[in-house]
Amino acid sequence: MIEIRNDLPLLYDFFIVAQEKGFSKAAQKNNVSQPNLSRNIKYLEEKLKLILIKRTNKGIELTTDGEELYNKLNKIFGNITDYILDNNNINGTLTIGTTRNIADNRLHTYIRLFNLRYPNVKIKIWIDHEANLNERLFKHTIDVLIDYLPHEETDGLSIQKIDSFKTYFACSKEFYKKEKNNIKTINDLKKYNLIIPGKSRRKRILDNLTQENNIDFEPILEMPDSKLMAEIVKEGDYIGYFIEDEIKEYDLVKLELDKQMPINNFGIIYYQKTLSNIGKKFVDLVLEINDIQK
Repeated sequence: MIEIRNDLPLLYDFFIVAQEKGFSKAAQKNNVSQPNLSRNIKYLEEKLKLILIKRTNKGIELTTDGEELYNKLNKIFGNITDYILDNNNINGTLTIGTTRNIADNRLHTYIRLFNLRYPNVKIKIWIDHEANLNERLFKHTIDVLIDYLPHEETDGLSIQKIDSFKTYFACSKEFYKKEKNNIKTINDLKKYNLIIPGKSRRKRILDNLTQENNIDFEPILEMPDSKLMAEIVKEGDYIGYFIEDEIKEYDLVKLELDKQMPINNFGIIYYQKTLSNIGKKFVDLVLEINDIQK
């Protein structure tokens, strides 16, 4: 699986080298150093466990895997110079609504690529709670909404899944060393100070799990901000509820319990008939990325 979100710089460096059929020409044309290009492609090959480029006396050749990856990336990047020139006359404003959690962990990839394609489009982002975001979408004060699924279906509303988060309970490394032998089941969590997200669709998904298993959590804290939650968990004897990306980012330890924690799907949501041309281009880009990552 190619992770556009994490490996964008590496993938773009491979793309320009493959496009120019050489390191030197790619470095000169894109104003980057040749050693950096070579190092990044080697790192990309190590991550993917694939050989992408063969060096020959005449320059470079793409392997079969390299050709396949290049063709996939070409759907997103295309000929970058020509593509930007072709779209310089597209301008206007794109307004996106989303939650704090999705904005922190996914939105930046979509924004960076969209800005690369359409440099003259202004982007506004509304970060809010579910009810307020739904109202903004209904009133067309935002063009598209990126939010957790399932989402209420109404006439004319298009809802398409684009990605998902794995979730876990997690704690600090120090706390894990002390208590790892005592935390084996989801029921064991009731003995500890729990911190979970506040009122949100993510919490409702977690509530469904606890209700199905007749578990009544009494968290000591509920809060909407994962960063604040992580800081509290890291500094004391607390257990928090996070998505997997946040556990890695905040250097926490995930707890493997007897029940699988919920997978939080999210998607792009918009009114098909009233979506602006710029909004359609953003939706198309997001779906392209989703297709490549499959």
